[in-house]
Amino acid sequence: FRSVATLVSDALSKESVAHHVQRAGNMFSFRFGPEEGKNFADMQAADTFRFPAFFHAMLRRGVYLAPSAFEAGFVSLRHGEAELAHTLTAAAEAFALAR
Repeated sequence: FRSVATLVSDALSKESVAHHVQRAGNMFSFRFGPEEGKNFADMQAADTFRFPAFFHAMLRRGVYLAPSAFEAGFVSLRHGEAELAHTLTAAAEAFALAR
């Protein structure tokens, strides 16, 4: 079983979308940009302008992410294979907006 963060990150990489996934346990966040964010200043330097379009594209497809690039998302045991598959389908459609 792979995490939703890993699956979406792999798909973003396949589409050549510069990003970094930050994780701690079942929490994750996506940072658009080529470098890892290690502090708030790094996070502010990210391509945060890409996040709202990605967030809203995902929301229109029934996937609710944390509404800010500075917030964490959570995955629980209630997120099974069907939910992960739906998330990946939605993300594949939303990638063009995150380029």
